[in-house]
Amino acid sequence: MTANVTKFKDRTPPEFTHVPFRVASAAETAVQMGLVTLETDLTIETELRHFIGDTVGTDVGHGQPPTILHSRIACDDQVTVENLTAMKERFADALALFPPGYHFDVIGYGCTSASLLIGEDTVQAIVKSHVDVDHVTTPLTGARRALKEVGARNIGYLAPYISEISEKMCFLLEDDGFEIGAAATFGEGRDSIVGCIHPQSILDAIDAITSSATIPLDAIFISCTSLKCALIIAIAEAQYGIPVISSNSAIAWDMARLARLAMPENEKGLLFQQD
Repeated sequence: MTANVTKFKDRTPPEFTHVPFRVASAAETAVQMGLVTLETDLTIETELRHFIGDTVGTDVGHGQPPTILHSRIACDDQVTVENLTAMKERFADALALFPPGYHFDVIGYGCTSASLLIGEDTVQAIVKSHVDVDHVTTPLTGARRALKEVGARNIGYLAPYISEISEKMCFLLEDDGFEIGAAATFGEGRDSIVGCIHPQSILDAIDAITSSATIPLDAIFISCTSLKCALIIAIAEAQYGIPVISSNSAIAWDMARLARLAMPENEKGLLFQQD
């Protein structure tokens, strides 16, 4: 850089004409979204674009696709109750990396299990205390709403992590009125490995869940934003004839819904075909 400055110092600069500009009004601005992503997550940012990258504002932004700003929150690769709950104290640093004074229509926090352990209401309160935002959601919040939206009651549940966290998640879903007809886990405790699990393994796990279910299933819920599900959801739904909802499809659907975006179907799954 120093060499370049020295090289250019004796040259005559062009004359710059100052041209006018105006700042876009709120009605001309796209829907503003934010995503707080785990430090170790390899998947959610790409899948969020898959699910809502072609959406447009229905009453704001003149039909523009949404703006999605990202920030990362520090977390440990080893997924444990202690490590997940530790993120509660790290929100302030992650949220401070969003542009100061920026208004968001919706912000999503991209961790299903930590949303359970920290508490959805607590996550919402923390985010709103640091950022100017209308709505806050999580994959867990989105999944609970999505499962009700598709009319599911009997659920097949798939998670990558240890049984302690998965058990708590199933208990919460049961308290929400759902019945767990079959459950499975990959038993992997490192988020960096979970993000590399092949989608075919997820399809095989769905097959195992549907085969072992003790009751007819109304839907499958795949719990974890690191699992790469976007490209297999339509395949699994065509094979088993029931909605397949992942953490990423759920949070994307809920963020779009909260921001009043029109959601084209485009092989995203039955959830995005609901009226």
